[in-house]
Amino acid sequence: MEDLILFLRERNIPESAIQRLQEDKIDTSVLLLMTDEQMRSFLPSYGDRLAVMGYCRRQESEPTHRKSKLFERLKSKLHKRQRTDNSETDQQTTTKKTVQRQRKVETGWMHHDGDGFVQMRTKKGGGTRKLSVPRDWKKKELIEEAILLFFQNGKNAHGTISEFEVDLMNYQEMSLDENSTVAELYDASKLTMIRFYLTTRKRGMDAVEEISDTDADTTEDTNNQDQNQNLPTSFSTISQSSDALDVIFVESTGLSSVRDDVSHLHSMEDLNVTYDLNVSFQSSSAALIDASDVVTIFTEDITGIDEQNLEDTLPLSLEPQKKILVVHRGQIFSEFIAHFFDESLTHMENEVEVKLLLPNGQYEMGQDAGGVFRDCLSEFWHEFYEQCTLGNSFKVPFLRHDFGKEKWESVGRIIYFGWQKEKYLPIKLAPVILEQAIQGPVRSDLLNNFFKFVSENECAVLENCRTDFYVNQEELLDIMDNYSCRKIPTAENFEQILRELAHKTFIQELAYVLEQWASILEPLRRDLDEIEAVYTALQPTVKKIVTSLKFPEEMNANQKEISKHLTTFLRQCDTKKQSLFLRFCTGSDLFIGKTITIDFTDLKGFERRPVAHTCGCFLRLSVHYDSYPDFRSEMNKILESNVWVMDIM
Repeated sequence: MEDLILFLRERNIPESAIQRLQEDKIDTSVLLLMTDEQMRSFLPSYGDRLAVMGYCRRQESEPTHRKSKLFERLKSKLHKRQRTDNSETDQQTTTKKTVQRQRKVETGWMHHDGDGFVQMRTKKGGGTRKLSVPRDWKKKELIEEAILLFFQNGKNAHGTISEFEVDLMNYQEMSLDENSTVAELYDASKLTMIRFYLTTRKRGMDAVEEISDTDADTTEDTNNQDQNQNLPTSFSTISQSSDALDVIFVESTGLSSVRDDVSHLHSMEDLNVTYDLNVSFQSSSAALIDASDVVTIFTEDITGIDEQNLEDTLPLSLEPQKKILVVHRGQIFSEFIAHFFDESLTHMENEVEVKLLLPNGQYEMGQDAGGVFRDCLSEFWHEFYEQCTLGNSFKVPFLRHDFGKEKWESVGRIIYFGWQKEKYLPIKLAPVILEQAIQGPVRSDLLNNFFKFVSENECAVLENCRTDFYVNQEELLDIMDNYSCRKIPTAENFEQILRELAHKTFIQELAYVLEQWASILEPLRRDLDEIEAVYTALQPTVKKIVTSLKFPEEMNANQKEISKHLTTFLRQCDTKKQSLFLRFCTGSDLFIGKTITIDFTDLKGFERRPVAHTCGCFLRLSVHYDSYPDFRSEMNKILESNVWVMDIM
């Protein structure tokens, strides 16, 4: 207003008119809204009215004026948020006393299987649950709460709660005292989190065990004789190993060979059967198979079977079992997550093979000697980046309501298994995320990761403001608002604000995901001590790919020409096409150090095409190309089609 008054006095406007404008609170923004007739009562001269209108328009268009309005808008938003936070604080204060009267505890379930108490895993209806309970709760209330968790509506897959004797044990597997409260247990143990176990035992189990021990000697021979006499022509074999290992059913029409039929995988605990380790178990596989997501088959030779003495007990000596994961093209993302719910898949003593099903229900002909699994990994992570992450060059997982603890653990096992089996790592995830999950403290530069996470336009604005803070102020404020910045940026605090936003993006918002991954990925600490060096090694480059090519030692003129076409093509590829070429030849879209062996064929006409063998990392090229553009066109069509089928044994 003062600037306007000075301007009016320079125009020799009467003081009475200026005083009237002040009394009516008419400033530059109001003058722009007035008509000429309205202004006439204050400024009788037409020239004065035109000059004042021009002055007001210039004031509105000046950058300093726009900046002040932007800052006012930002201050208004911050003020609203502060009022909201204050109201939330008041609500939290009212409930603070209630929260202080509660303690967090962990509850699990242990079931007596005849030999002792066994902790039940999540897929069996158990798992570990965290809950808040009143500090004065005792054993009775804790048991009632645990029953509600593990026996919903009074029953679960093992039976109704009335069939069991129940008790509550502490983390030392000792029965709790009836009169001890939760607060007293915390004071006595000095632990930050106490875990209780609901224990169940079938009623009358002690009497059954006693009878079983007494009659064991008299019934053993009878059972063996009955089983030996009832061996069928088409039989199911049981993998012989200690404890509750997996049962593998393999159907066969004859005793001299074993078919490669795929059957479902069960555990002995699921089937509730007992067997002698030296006796073949008679059963129909159709009666035992259920709708499981994980399938397996044993394809090795069965040794120790005497075909001339089939009526005797069959001693089986089996090789280590092989687990086959059957997945569908186009459904690898969801099916891999379902398969890796099984913790045993990450045990490296188990051999895992992947079989791919086409949309028509037929198996692809390709045998998995590494290439099929690498191809599935590449497809899985491509879908994961699309469906579960945000970001530009570096991706960050975001929390989804349909992704709970089990699914995030499954993703962690895929990371672990991919590295252990094929040295494959999802390098589009920001390295600070894996570093936090594996190593604990972050050593990488958060800001460098953050600049690769934001979009290219946002990165350019932020970089410019680091050099000259007063450039692109309007865009900067919009970016700060998008990332929920709660401070007004200045030249002095701008760098600190960026680091705080980066820490919130990579560490704070991902705390739940990192918690699920930490225990699974911890064994990789030594291998991935220098995470950024691993990322650099896995990143495809022209030099790495060209160096990995292995041509025949002796080549004729045509073969030399095609080899030159291939190296020229690779040098002209961008990063995306380099990844596609690696996936076509090795199954992996990352550079995992595989040597690509080049071979030549005489395919011509409609039969001419590049042929790759991902397991052995072979690439076969025809020598019948008229020119480099002809070769380049065919290679581009192959790589961009993204419809590759494993059709070579």
